[in-house]
Amino acid sequence: MEIGTIQKTIKLFRETLESLYATIDLLQLERLAIMVHRAMTVQARYFHTPEHIFALSDASNPIQALAALYHDVVYYQVDEGFIPEIQALIAPYVREENGQLFLTTDVDPADTAFARTLEVFAFHPGQRLAPLGGQNEFLSALTMNRSLEGIVSARDLLKATACIEATIPFRGLNAQGESPADVLVRRLTDINARHQYGMTVEEIAQTVEMAVVLSNRDVASFAEKDTAVFLDGTWALLPETNPSLRLKGIYSIRSYRQALQKMSGFLNFLDPNVIFNRHRNVPPLEAYNEMVRLAHQNLHTARQYLDIKLLTTAMLEALAELSGGDAPMALFMGDIDTADKDYARIEDFLPLPTSACLEDDSSPIFRLLAYGRASASSFDMSNSPLSLFIYRNLGMPESQRLLKLAELMFGGQLTPTTFLDQFPTSVIVPVVTACAVMATTRSAILRRYLAHRMPVDESDR
Repeated sequence: MEIGTIQKTIKLFRETLESLYATIDLLQLERLAIMVHRAMTVQARYFHTPEHIFALSDASNPIQALAALYHDVVYYQVDEGFIPEIQALIAPYVREENGQLFLTTDVDPADTAFARTLEVFAFHPGQRLAPLGGQNEFLSALTMNRSLEGIVSARDLLKATACIEATIPFRGLNAQGESPADVLVRRLTDINARHQYGMTVEEIAQTVEMAVVLSNRDVASFAEKDTAVFLDGTWALLPETNPSLRLKGIYSIRSYRQALQKMSGFLNFLDPNVIFNRHRNVPPLEAYNEMVRLAHQNLHTARQYLDIKLLTTAMLEALAELSGGDAPMALFMGDIDTADKDYARIEDFLPLPTSACLEDDSSPIFRLLAYGRASASSFDMSNSPLSLFIYRNLGMPESQRLLKLAELMFGGQLTPTTFLDQFPTSVIVPVVTACAVMATTRSAILRRYLAHRMPVDESDR
């Protein structure tokens, strides 16, 4: 029988600490496990959840498992702060100023938990913490060191801290040509020498290899062989970083568009060559090259998929603007829960596909739009019938041309009507007709736009 996530977290904690020969009272163990579980189940969490811990943990490697348990307990910008238990642990080390976090300058030299974390991350007292510069990883590691000081050996905590540092994502070579793994070796070597941890050169190298394995596992979805599975993770991240999407059925067309824009901007900026790490022969070169190849492939497909989704949303946003202003996505699209066949959705009023499809129905984008991501999300269907209709009838090159015009509309340089007028009648008329059926309060205005796009045939006069 499967056990619940809280019991599973306690079990993983207990087995990990036993493997590290740590002595701890069971009720104390329970409190630690519940703190981690509570941090990972904050309402805003959709991806960084207890299941993410379990996916990363390796029962045969307790150092990695310990790092996996703690590496995401702080996600400050998503959780909008700290849970009380973590706040109590790290409050002496952090101050908030105008929405930004800074490390304290009042450091006790005897505070080894703080000092150890600073040294591994190469942070310094008084430093401003940056969300994309290791803020959450540092505070998560600090929480671990404060929680387990005196329970787990200093040497094992140092190794686990290094593993958490390695999960700071998407870092390439530094100015000296060093990889993140090279830098971590150098730091651990220096810390080991100054504080006499007694680690050998080989032990340090093996620690960094462990860290590399954990960091690669943390971003493993980028090397999924099925892009639909990769996009599942992408879609799970959207409501974490876009609070409006947590309001199922209420979020507006514009807020959905802005969420897609942010994700599209990130994926277009991301260099697939800096996603995965490597040290010595971990992972082996052939396996590493395959991971990078799949990352290139997944990012290429995901970027095109997001382009089509963005263009679809831009069309709906333009129709909303010209008919009365921004509105809930569900007003134009219908509810996303389709198990009940009585629920009408916009695709019910679109014409059936014809043989004039401009795109190969075996292409990855076609399959994603037609059959969906690997699973539905809390705020969106897995498949995209309206986007599929647009993709089939426009093709990718024309869709990307129109998306550039959509960007002008988003920036106020193009009116919604001018943008909509760029679509061929064969595409825009069926979509507006379907919207007029769904958004009954806006039907009259939408039909006026239809009259603008469908001049009266002289033979009808």
